[in-house]
Amino acid sequence: MKWLSNQGYLLVVITAIAWSGNTIIGRGVVDIIPPIGLSFWRWVAVFPIFLVIAWPHLRKDLPLVKKHWKIVVVLALLSISIYNTFIYQGLTMTTAINSFLINTSRPVIIVLFSLIIFREKITFIMGAGLVLAFAGTGVIIVRGDLNVLQTLQLNTGDIWIFVATIAFALYTVLYPKRPDVHPASLLTACVLLGLVFLTPFFIWETITVGYVPLRIETFGGVAYLAIISTAVAYMAYNQAVENIGANKAGLVSYLLPIFGSILAILILDEIFQVFHGVGFALIIGGVLVAARAKTRQSP
Repeated sequence: MKWLSNQGYLLVVITAIAWSGNTIIGRGVVDIIPPIGLSFWRWVAVFPIFLVIAWPHLRKDLPLVKKHWKIVVVLALLSISIYNTFIYQGLTMTTAINSFLINTSRPVIIVLFSLIIFREKITFIMGAGLVLAFAGTGVIIVRGDLNVLQTLQLNTGDIWIFVATIAFALYTVLYPKRPDVHPASLLTACVLLGLVFLTPFFIWETITVGYVPLRIETFGGVAYLAIISTAVAYMAYNQAVENIGANKAGLVSYLLPIFGSILAILILDEIFQVFHGVGFALIIGGVLVAARAKTRQSP
Protein backbone atom coordinates (compact mmCIF):
# COMPACT_ATOMS: atom_id res chain seq x y z
CA MET A 1 0.00 0.00 0.00
CA LYS A 2 2.87 2.37 0.74
CA TRP A 3 4.27 1.73 -2.74
CA LEU A 4 0.89 2.66 -4.27
CA SER A 5 0.87 5.92 -2.31
CA ASN A 6 4.35 6.80 -3.56
CA GLN A 7 3.30 5.90 -7.09
CA GLY A 8 0.48 8.42 -6.75
CA TYR A 9 2.95 11.26 -6.16
CA LEU A 10 5.07 10.10 -9.11
CA LEU A 11 1.96 10.27 -11.27
CA VAL A 12 1.41 13.83 -10.05
CA VAL A 13 4.89 14.78 -11.30
CA ILE A 14 4.27 13.11 -14.67
CA THR A 15 0.97 14.97 -14.97
CA ALA A 16 2.60 18.31 -14.17
CA ILE A 17 5.27 17.84 -16.84
CA ALA A 18 2.73 16.78 -19.47
CA TRP A 19 0.30 19.59 -18.66
CA SER A 20 3.05 22.22 -18.71
CA GLY A 21 3.43 21.54 -22.42
CA ASN A 22 -0.33 21.94 -22.88
CA THR A 23 -0.22 25.63 -21.95
CA ILE A 24 3.01 26.27 -23.87
CA ILE A 25 1.51 24.78 -27.04
CA GLY A 26 -1.78 26.62 -26.49
CA ARG A 27 0.06 29.94 -26.19
CA GLY A 28 2.49 29.15 -28.98
CA VAL A 29 -0.15 28.48 -31.65
CA VAL A 30 -2.55 31.23 -30.52
CA ASP A 31 -2.05 33.14 -33.78
CA ILE A 32 -2.52 30.04 -35.92
CA ILE A 33 -5.27 27.85 -34.45
CA PRO A 34 -8.57 29.21 -33.02
CA PRO A 35 -9.08 28.09 -29.37
CA ILE A 36 -12.21 25.98 -29.80
CA GLY A 37 -10.74 24.36 -32.91
CA LEU A 38 -7.57 23.47 -31.01
CA SER A 39 -9.58 21.89 -28.21
CA PHE A 40 -11.90 20.08 -30.64
CA TRP A 41 -9.17 18.49 -32.76
CA ARG A 42 -7.17 17.60 -29.67
CA TRP A 43 -10.03 15.42 -28.44
CA VAL A 44 -10.77 14.04 -31.91
CA ALA A 45 -7.13 12.95 -32.18
CA VAL A 46 -7.01 11.34 -28.75
CA PHE A 47 -10.37 9.53 -28.96
CA PRO A 48 -9.00 6.54 -30.98
CA ILE A 49 -6.18 6.15 -28.44
CA PHE A 50 -8.58 5.93 -25.52
CA LEU A 51 -10.91 3.69 -27.52
CA VAL A 52 -8.15 1.15 -28.20
CA ILE A 53 -7.08 1.15 -24.54
CA ALA A 54 -10.68 0.88 -23.30
CA TRP A 55 -11.92 -1.67 -25.87
CA PRO A 56 -11.32 -4.82 -23.72
CA HIS A 57 -13.29 -3.21 -20.87
CA LEU A 58 -16.13 -1.44 -22.69
CA ARG A 59 -18.49 -4.42 -22.92
CA LYS A 60 -18.46 -4.78 -19.15
CA ASP A 61 -18.32 -1.07 -18.36
CA LEU A 62 -20.93 0.42 -20.71
CA PRO A 63 -23.95 -0.67 -18.62
CA LEU A 64 -22.48 1.08 -15.57
CA VAL A 65 -21.63 4.19 -17.60
CA LYS A 66 -25.22 4.34 -18.86
CA LYS A 67 -26.60 3.77 -15.36
CA HIS A 68 -24.54 6.66 -13.95
CA TRP A 69 -24.86 8.86 -17.04
CA LYS A 70 -25.56 12.05 -15.08
CA ILE A 71 -22.19 12.16 -13.30
CA VAL A 72 -20.43 11.07 -16.52
CA VAL A 73 -22.04 13.99 -18.38
CA VAL A 74 -20.96 16.43 -15.66
CA LEU A 75 -17.37 15.11 -15.71
CA ALA A 76 -17.32 15.34 -19.51
CA LEU A 77 -18.57 18.92 -19.51
CA LEU A 78 -16.09 20.07 -16.87
CA SER A 79 -12.94 18.33 -18.11
CA ILE A 80 -13.42 17.95 -21.87
CA SER A 81 -15.77 20.70 -23.05
CA ILE A 82 -14.97 23.51 -20.60
CA TYR A 83 -11.50 23.26 -19.06
CA ASN A 84 -9.10 23.19 -22.00
CA THR A 85 -11.34 25.25 -24.26
CA PHE A 86 -11.41 28.04 -21.67
CA ILE A 87 -7.64 27.72 -21.15
CA TYR A 88 -6.97 28.14 -24.88
CA GLN A 89 -9.42 31.04 -25.06
CA GLY A 90 -7.69 32.71 -22.13
CA LEU A 91 -4.27 32.23 -23.71
CA THR A 92 -5.34 34.39 -26.65
CA MET A 93 -5.33 37.34 -24.21
CA THR A 94 -2.86 36.52 -21.42
CA THR A 95 0.55 34.92 -20.91
CA ALA A 96 1.41 31.30 -20.24
CA ILE A 97 3.08 32.33 -16.96
CA ASN A 98 -0.15 33.97 -15.76
CA SER A 99 -2.03 30.81 -16.66
CA PHE A 100 0.36 28.62 -14.67
CA LEU A 101 0.26 30.85 -11.60
CA ILE A 102 -3.53 31.26 -11.59
CA ASN A 103 -3.78 27.46 -11.73
CA THR A 104 -1.89 27.25 -8.43
CA SER A 105 -5.14 28.29 -6.76
CA ARG A 106 -6.71 24.98 -7.82
CA PRO A 107 -5.84 23.01 -4.65
CA VAL A 108 -7.52 25.68 -2.51
CA ILE A 109 -10.59 25.64 -4.73
CA ILE A 110 -10.65 21.85 -4.47
CA VAL A 111 -10.66 22.08 -0.67
CA LEU A 112 -13.36 24.76 -0.81
CA PHE A 113 -15.60 22.64 -3.06
CA SER A 114 -15.02 19.64 -0.77
CA LEU A 115 -16.20 21.73 2.17
CA ILE A 116 -19.27 23.02 0.32
CA ILE A 117 -20.35 19.77 -1.36
CA PHE A 118 -19.57 17.37 1.49
CA ARG A 119 -20.44 19.88 4.25
CA GLU A 120 -17.15 19.57 6.09
CA LYS A 121 -16.47 22.11 8.82
CA ILE A 122 -13.97 24.88 8.20
CA THR A 123 -11.77 26.38 10.92
CA PHE A 124 -10.71 30.00 11.19
CA ILE A 125 -7.13 29.11 10.20
CA MET A 126 -8.28 27.18 7.15
CA GLY A 127 -10.54 30.06 6.17
CA ALA A 128 -7.62 32.47 6.50
CA GLY A 129 -5.56 30.23 4.23
CA LEU A 130 -8.31 30.20 1.60
CA VAL A 131 -8.58 34.00 1.68
CA LEU A 132 -4.80 34.37 1.42
CA ALA A 133 -4.58 32.06 -1.58
CA PHE A 134 -7.44 33.79 -3.39
CA ALA A 135 -5.74 37.12 -2.67
CA GLY A 136 -2.67 35.79 -4.45
CA THR A 137 -4.76 34.84 -7.46
CA GLY A 138 -6.26 38.32 -7.40
CA VAL A 139 -2.80 39.94 -7.40
CA ILE A 140 -1.90 38.03 -10.55
CA ILE A 141 -5.21 38.81 -12.28
CA VAL A 142 -4.93 42.57 -11.60
CA ARG A 143 -1.16 42.41 -12.25
CA GLY A 144 -0.38 44.01 -8.91
CA ASP A 145 -2.21 47.22 -9.81
CA LEU A 146 -5.19 48.06 -7.57
CA ASN A 147 -6.18 50.82 -10.00
CA VAL A 148 -7.34 48.02 -12.28
CA LEU A 149 -10.13 47.32 -9.78
CA GLN A 150 -11.22 50.96 -9.79
CA THR A 151 -11.53 51.08 -13.57
CA LEU A 152 -12.72 47.45 -13.83
CA GLN A 153 -10.24 46.88 -16.67
CA LEU A 154 -9.37 43.30 -15.78
CA ASN A 155 -7.51 41.09 -18.23
CA THR A 156 -10.25 38.98 -19.79
CA GLY A 157 -7.79 36.19 -20.51
CA ASP A 158 -6.98 35.78 -16.81
CA ILE A 159 -10.71 35.50 -16.05
CA TRP A 160 -11.09 32.71 -18.62
CA ILE A 161 -8.13 30.89 -17.02
CA PHE A 162 -9.59 31.31 -13.52
CA VAL A 163 -13.01 29.96 -14.58
CA ALA A 164 -11.25 27.00 -16.22
CA THR A 165 -9.38 26.40 -12.95
CA ILE A 166 -12.66 26.37 -11.04
CA ALA A 167 -14.14 23.89 -13.54
CA PHE A 168 -11.27 21.43 -13.17
CA ALA A 169 -11.25 21.76 -9.39
CA LEU A 170 -14.91 20.74 -9.40
CA TYR A 171 -14.08 17.84 -11.74
CA THR A 172 -11.42 16.63 -9.31
CA VAL A 173 -13.80 16.77 -6.34
CA LEU A 174 -16.58 14.95 -8.22
CA TYR A 175 -14.32 12.35 -9.86
CA PRO A 176 -14.51 9.90 -6.90
CA LYS A 177 -18.30 9.77 -7.56
CA ARG A 178 -17.67 8.22 -10.98
CA PRO A 179 -19.02 4.76 -11.82
CA ASP A 180 -16.73 1.88 -10.90
CA VAL A 181 -15.34 1.28 -14.38
CA HIS A 182 -11.89 1.12 -15.96
CA PRO A 183 -10.34 4.65 -16.20
CA ALA A 184 -9.95 4.30 -19.97
CA SER A 185 -13.63 3.43 -20.35
CA LEU A 186 -14.63 6.52 -18.40
CA LEU A 187 -12.27 8.77 -20.35
CA THR A 188 -13.52 7.37 -23.66
CA ALA A 189 -17.12 8.09 -22.67
CA CYS A 190 -16.18 11.57 -21.42
CA VAL A 191 -14.27 12.45 -24.59
CA LEU A 192 -17.17 11.30 -26.79
CA LEU A 193 -19.70 13.31 -24.79
CA GLY A 194 -17.36 16.29 -24.58
CA LEU A 195 -16.99 16.32 -28.36
CA VAL A 196 -20.76 16.22 -28.75
CA PHE A 197 -21.05 19.34 -26.59
CA LEU A 198 -18.09 21.05 -28.33
CA THR A 199 -19.21 20.39 -31.92
CA PRO A 200 -21.81 23.18 -32.27
CA PHE A 201 -19.34 25.71 -30.83
CA PHE A 202 -16.62 24.43 -33.17
CA ILE A 203 -18.93 24.89 -36.16
CA TRP A 204 -19.83 28.40 -34.95
CA GLU A 205 -16.16 29.32 -34.53
CA THR A 206 -15.25 27.94 -37.96
CA ILE A 207 -17.94 30.11 -39.59
CA THR A 208 -17.47 33.31 -37.61
CA VAL A 209 -13.77 33.29 -36.61
CA GLY A 210 -11.90 31.01 -38.98
CA TYR A 211 -10.98 27.43 -39.76
CA VAL A 212 -8.07 25.40 -38.41
CA PRO A 213 -5.29 25.63 -41.03
CA LEU A 214 -3.54 22.53 -42.36
CA ARG A 215 0.03 23.40 -41.34
CA ILE A 216 2.97 21.62 -39.75
CA GLU A 217 2.37 23.60 -36.55
CA THR A 218 -1.23 22.39 -36.46
CA PHE A 219 -0.39 18.71 -36.83
CA GLY A 220 2.54 18.91 -34.41
CA GLY A 221 0.62 20.86 -31.80
CA VAL A 222 -2.46 18.64 -31.94
CA ALA A 223 -0.30 15.46 -31.86
CA TYR A 224 1.53 16.63 -28.72
CA LEU A 225 -1.69 17.68 -27.00
CA ALA A 226 -3.42 14.41 -27.87
CA ILE A 227 -0.64 12.02 -26.88
CA ILE A 228 1.25 13.76 -24.07
CA SER A 229 -1.05 16.40 -22.57
CA THR A 230 -4.15 14.21 -22.87
CA ALA A 231 -3.57 10.45 -23.08
CA VAL A 232 -0.58 10.44 -20.72
CA ALA A 233 -1.65 13.31 -18.45
CA TYR A 234 -5.30 12.36 -17.89
CA MET A 235 -4.59 8.69 -17.24
CA ALA A 236 -1.83 9.68 -14.79
CA TYR A 237 -3.95 12.36 -13.05
CA ASN A 238 -7.05 10.20 -12.67
CA GLN A 239 -4.97 7.34 -11.29
CA ALA A 240 -3.30 9.77 -8.88
CA VAL A 241 -6.72 10.93 -7.63
CA GLU A 242 -7.67 7.29 -7.09
CA ASN A 243 -4.41 6.45 -5.29
CA ILE A 244 -3.91 9.46 -3.02
CA GLY A 245 -7.20 11.38 -3.12
CA ALA A 246 -8.43 14.59 -4.73
CA ASN A 247 -6.81 17.06 -2.32
CA LYS A 248 -3.33 15.52 -2.57
CA ALA A 249 -3.60 15.06 -6.34
CA GLY A 250 -4.21 18.82 -6.46
CA LEU A 251 -0.50 19.19 -5.63
CA VAL A 252 0.07 19.04 -9.38
CA SER A 253 -0.79 22.75 -9.40
CA TYR A 254 2.33 23.54 -7.32
CA LEU A 255 4.58 21.91 -9.90
CA LEU A 256 2.97 23.45 -12.99
CA PRO A 257 4.32 26.99 -12.43
CA ILE A 258 7.83 25.60 -11.88
CA PHE A 259 8.01 23.52 -15.06
CA GLY A 260 5.72 25.82 -17.01
CA SER A 261 7.36 29.14 -16.19
CA ILE A 262 10.77 27.78 -17.15
CA LEU A 263 9.39 26.58 -20.50
CA ALA A 264 7.52 29.87 -21.05
CA ILE A 265 10.72 31.88 -20.49
CA LEU A 266 12.88 29.61 -22.65
CA ILE A 267 10.44 28.95 -25.49
CA LEU A 268 8.00 31.88 -25.52
CA ASP A 269 10.42 34.57 -24.28
CA GLU A 270 7.99 35.58 -21.53
CA ILE A 271 9.15 37.60 -18.50
CA PHE A 272 8.60 36.64 -14.86
CA GLN A 273 7.57 39.89 -13.14
CA VAL A 274 7.39 41.04 -9.51
CA PHE A 275 3.60 40.67 -9.24
CA HIS A 276 3.96 37.05 -10.38
CA GLY A 277 6.24 36.35 -7.43
CA VAL A 278 3.99 38.16 -4.94
CA GLY A 279 0.89 36.34 -6.16
CA PHE A 280 2.62 32.96 -6.18
CA ALA A 281 3.95 33.49 -2.63
CA LEU A 282 0.46 34.42 -1.36
CA ILE A 283 -1.14 31.40 -3.01
CA ILE A 284 1.44 28.92 -1.72
CA GLY A 285 1.33 30.52 1.73
CA GLY A 286 -2.46 30.30 1.81
CA VAL A 287 -2.48 26.68 0.69
CA LEU A 288 0.13 25.73 3.30
CA VAL A 289 -1.88 27.45 6.04
CA ALA A 290 -5.09 25.70 4.96
CA ALA A 291 -3.33 22.32 4.68
CA ARG A 292 -1.73 22.71 8.12
CA ALA A 293 -5.09 23.49 9.69
CA LYS A 294 -6.64 20.41 8.15
CA THR A 295 -3.73 18.24 9.26
CA ARG A 296 -4.16 19.37 12.87
CA GLN A 297 -7.78 18.26 12.80
CA SER A 298 -6.84 14.75 11.80
CA PRO A 299 -6.98 12.13 14.56
